[in-house]
Parts: sequence; C-alpha cells; structure tokens
Amino acid sequence: MKRLLVLYARYGSGHKSIAEYVANYIKENNDKFEVKLLDITDYGNFLGRCGIKVFDFVGKHRSEFLFNIGYELMDHKISTLGHNYFAKKSYDNKRLREVIIDYNPQIVISSHFYASNIITLYNKLGLINSKLLTIITDYRTHECWTKNRSLEDGYIVGNDLVKKELIERGVDAKKIYAYGLPLNIKVINNLDSKKDIYKRYNIKGNRKVFLFFGGSSVGSLYYYDYFKALVKMDLDVDVIFICGKNTKLKDKCDRLVKKYNAKNIRVLGYSNDVLNIMKISDVVISKPGGATVTECLEMKVPMILLPGLGGQERYNAKFMSRKKYGVSLRGVRRFKRMVTKILNNPSILLKMNKNLEKLDNNDAIVKINNLINKLV
Repeated sequence: MKRLLVLYARYGSGHKSIAEYVANYIKENNDKFEVKLLDITDYGNFLGRCGIKVFDFVGKHRSEFLFNIGYELMDHKISTLGHNYFAKKSYDNKRLREVIIDYNPQIVISSHFYASNIITLYNKLGLINSKLLTIITDYRTHECWTKNRSLEDGYIVGNDLVKKELIERGVDAKKIYAYGLPLNIKVINNLDSKKDIYKRYNIKGNRKVFLFFGGSSVGSLYYYDYFKALVKMDLDVDVIFICGKNTKLKDKCDRLVKKYNAKNIRVLGYSNDVLNIMKISDVVISKPGGATVTECLEMKVPMILLPGLGGQERYNAKFMSRKKYGVSLRGVRRFKRMVTKILNNPSILLKMNKNLEKLDNNDAIVKINNLINKLV
C-alpha cells in the first residue's frame, strides 16, 4: 500500500478538524493508501510549547490588536524567514524525524504551514521523497502559506478568490485546486430528520432557532456578554449555545439561564452533533473560523459574525459579508440591534438564504481523494 501522512498543528481547532476529516475519509474510501494522522505540536520542544502557550494566551485574553499587527507584519517575504526558522527550531527534532522517516510517506497532506515547512525541509535534506499538498484553511492566503511555494506540489483552497491571490503571489496556477475546504461528508450525508433533532433538544419547531458558538478551548469568556444580552432580550426564539470544552463558560451560562428562567435557551458543552443542530438552525452566531464558516456554507445557514482573533478570521468575515452570506459586527449594542432587525424583517434572512442556495454542494474531500491517486 502507498502511504499518506496527514499533518496539522494545534494552533486553533480548525486545522485539526480539517486534517481529521481528510484522514478519516481516505481511510474509509481508498484502499490504495495506508493513512497516518499526526499533530506536529506533540513533538515540539520548549520553544514549540511556548509558541502554543502564547497562542492560547492571545486567544484567552482576546489580544486582537497584537494578533492583527503580527499577522500583517508577517505577510511579507522577508519577515516570514522568521516563521520558517521558528518551525525548524520548534519541531524539527530527532523524535519527529524518526516518526516521519520511518513512515516514509509517498504523499503528505498538511493543514498548517508549520507542518508544510517541516516536510519541505525533510524533502530538501533527502530524508524523505514525498509529494506535498497544503490545505489553506481560511478564505484568504498569507505569505506563511506560500513561503515555500516552489517546493509544494499543490494547494487546496476554499474558492477562486483565494486561487487568484495565490497566482498574484507567484504560485503556478496548475498547482492550485479551488475545491473548497474539506468537510465531514459522512456526517453530512447521514443527518437526522428535523423532527428527530427538534425532539432531541426539546424544540417545538414553531419559531426561529439561533445556534450560538461561544466556546473556546483556551477558556476565553469573551462571548459571554453577547450571550447575556441575548438572554436578557427575552426573544421569541430558541437558542442553542455551545460552550465547547470551556467549562468555566458553561457554568456561568447555566447560572445565567437559571437566574432568568430562560426556558427557550439550551446551554451545551462539547458536542458531536453540531451539523445536526445546524440543520434546524435559521442563524449561526459565531466568530469567523475557517472550519465553522465552511460548515455554514455547506449547510446553507446565514451567519452573524462576531469579532474573532483578527488576522485571517477578519478576512473570513469580510468574505462572508461581501458575498452577503452573513453580517459582520462588533459590540453588544450592534449585536442586539442586528438580532432585532433580523426578527422584525424576514427579508434579511431570506436574501442571505437565496445567496447561499446558489452555492454548489461541497465535495472537496472527494476531489482530494481523487487528486492523491493522480499525484502518486
């Protein structure tokens, strides 16, 4: 069997999710490949662990201004030399070399530029001889993704806009595959009926459903104020608020719901049922992470986009707003006004839904599977 290595780095959950979708699909649908999934941050030294700590600190304390400055400063050929150096010094070590050299993959799919940097380094050193496909996990590119463009065998991107940006940055158009971002197609093709989903969450289905992603694995309580405003508005809607693994946030939200006796609001922790909940949702409220945006596009659910970490998420929000698939806003007051406006004016959601209906169904993961067969 041929060997496929799928790599990611734990800088945000989207990189991991997309890598897992790809690895699981190819394991189940392509008997030509043995598949190995690897997080390079598991092999990080002290510097690598510090990098993760800094990223988590920025996420927890919402240092959006600093993140934006860093993001823009690094979007240049010279400044990204530091990124290559950081990836090498943080993750290139004996343990990781042994694992990758021993596996000796014919092809690597990477969902993070640090992982791609490591593979281009090992190819240059002759430690392996592998084809490399990089999945750009957002709706804008960046120099960190394209620094080693001449050493990459292909880029998977979300749409033709990102493809155009890559071409402008000097990437060969033949290497760019505008497939869309991979999704968990197995789950999407086997969603439950709306009736069963309503019953599971004790929802009658006679009013709008708002799905609110407010969680963060790094413990941020940033979205609590938005949730609190929604609770106090006492709207005639059903709200499902997902806290993820953020137990502090869930406890705080549970207490708030109990205080206001808000029977129309359900607070969940980590959930494997997100796509089913999206199926019954009229609106998704979330920060503009690449994976979440992609799921909403596929499920054709309009979005209210709250401030993210900045950087690539800022551009994801601009993409959604420009295409009129959602609205981007900042601040609790504007959030309350937009929610009220949506409920009082049905044409707002109707227009967004019409725009979303024009999108083709996402079959990126199938196309990627076909592509690796051709490349190897």
